[in-house]
Amino acid sequence: MADGQQWLSAVFFSLYAKKRKVKGNLRKHLLLLAFRVIYRLPKRKEVRLVEIQIREGSREQKRKLKVCAYCRVSTDADEQENSLENQIRHYETVIKANPDYEYAGVYSDFAISGFKEKRPGLQKMLADAEKGKIDLILTKSVSRFARNTSIVLEATRKLKELNVGVFFELQNINTLSGEGELMLTILAAFAQAESESGSAGAKMVYQRKYEAGIPVQYLERSFGYTKDERGVFVADEAEAVWVRKIYEMAADGYTPASIKRYLNENGVKTVGGVQWVDSTVFRLLENEIYKGDYIMHKHFVNEERKLVRNRGEVDAWYIEDDHEAIVSPELWQKAQDALAVKRDYLAEGSVIEEFTEENYPYMNKIYCAKCGYPLYKRIYSKGNRLNWGCSGTKRYGKTFCDGINIPDGVLRSAWHFKENTYIAEKALDKGVKEFTYLKEQSWKRRHKKKQPPAIPENTEAEYPYREKIFCALCGSRLVRYVNPQSHKVTWVCSRRKRKGKDACDGTRVPDTIIKGWGEIKKDIYIQRKDDKNGKKRYSYTSKKPEGADRA
Repeated sequence: MADGQQWLSAVFFSLYAKKRKVKGNLRKHLLLLAFRVIYRLPKRKEVRLVEIQIREGSREQKRKLKVCAYCRVSTDADEQENSLENQIRHYETVIKANPDYEYAGVYSDFAISGFKEKRPGLQKMLADAEKGKIDLILTKSVSRFARNTSIVLEATRKLKELNVGVFFELQNINTLSGEGELMLTILAAFAQAESESGSAGAKMVYQRKYEAGIPVQYLERSFGYTKDERGVFVADEAEAVWVRKIYEMAADGYTPASIKRYLNENGVKTVGGVQWVDSTVFRLLENEIYKGDYIMHKHFVNEERKLVRNRGEVDAWYIEDDHEAIVSPELWQKAQDALAVKRDYLAEGSVIEEFTEENYPYMNKIYCAKCGYPLYKRIYSKGNRLNWGCSGTKRYGKTFCDGINIPDGVLRSAWHFKENTYIAEKALDKGVKEFTYLKEQSWKRRHKKKQPPAIPENTEAEYPYREKIFCALCGSRLVRYVNPQSHKVTWVCSRRKRKGKDACDGTRVPDTIIKGWGEIKKDIYIQRKDDKNGKKRYSYTSKKPEGADRA
């Protein structure tokens, strides 16, 4: 058997010997494909990196390969974070130690599944390859690069067109070699099947626990609960007091909005350490865990590998008296009944149709009495409820106008508008709203349409730092951009603005962030870094980035 055939055979028999968890027809077809390939392949050619010769006078010099590495871990567990750091450190050492290599960086993705195509690290690496910054990519294995066959092939083919190779250490595959893509196709299919098989296995374990009535609890991030020394979920009394208060207020007729205000005024923070919003209160009030019950499989991972709410697509199990209750079943039910009354009120008379003046005769005739701006349609509850809100608030923010939010049913049932009407709302006891209105002539005699804040001139007096802020990625000056609708000021990379994203990924920082840094006396270079939770973080330094040219 030829060398190439023997090598290929060894790969597949090793995969088989390791008893990969690939079963059924997929395993059968892949093995048949492997044997067919083995006896049709020509003799394997030796893989070697091409040396690029550069003539300089009478001397020849060998150009170093610009080599980078790609690393990925799929979860945000501490051990995974440490693993990622070790991988990065390993590749930095390997690349810098090779005299034929020029270090081109290490690209990484943290807590992102290999099934996802839109990974920041991977996308940045592909973009840099297009710019000619990379000749060779090192990565541990096919599964680390991606667990989706189509992603692996699409990315490697794109790189191959740019004459950029990918070397998979574990499988010893270089995509620039003759049989590289063929081997990659088969092994990527194995990686995808293995991942799907493992996922299916994990799901089966949970499924059996569900069916046996063994609780699979996720109460760690539930306000009001903590674990005792035995690992059992019990009430955290400091938070449980507020949980009971929330349910008592809801049962007494208070709206989630009024409960939210009460909590924030008393300095109560959510489990995430932030202020309460209406939706957070709603979710707490609707959660059966607070009466000691638990629904297993309330959420599930769909075919697109996204966590979604279970609305009857898969089986679910309801367990009574699963853990310590914070509120009584009676109080919990009273709160649900009160919420249902409010939902019925908000949805009553609401009809969602094509938005024409025939269906909504008041559509272009209703205005906010606070600022004078027209009301616009707002659809809630997955298309089941229609409200009308202030466009002034939407465009310029709550500092401009507190706004108004009126159910469509109120407009439809109460009034018939033949002329422009200005509507105001007043919060009554327990958060219930009362709506009043004025005809246009009456409103204009007493009020004047509110004007948005003027856009300040781009001067040294208004922006004393405007000549001192630069992009940390390319060194270009940041220039002002004003949103024409919201009037919000943002500073953006001038190179990105002129030449597009291919010239620079670009720094974009809100003016409010820069003002919060206080007086800026010397040039600073600003960069945005998103943390693992997706929150935007901005940092700056006085040190000019390496290789950056101001523009």
